Amino acid sequence: FPCEFQGCNKVFARLYNLKSHSKTHTNERPFVCAHCDLAFARGHDLKRHVKVHGGEKPFTCSGCSKSFSRLDALGRHRANSKNRAGC
Repeated sequence: FPCEFQGCNKVFARLYNLKSHSKTHTNERPFVCAHCDLAFARGHDLKRHVKVHGGEKPFTCSGCSKSFSRLDALGRHRANSKNRAGC
């Protein structure tokens, strides 16, 4: 199932995934965070986002001890901190 949006060459094995992906090309964002009103095109993106409001930060940088609620945030921190001392 290929995405027909101009310039997008993604292809999906399942129609459901194409439909979910297609929302990223529009302003359709039906999944709204109850904590901050940030809206998302896909439900799993909202579910991932809500973790930032929980207060739990289980992912810690071994270089500077800064903690993050999501593993991908720690990964971005590490990538952006490569040239800084302590990280």
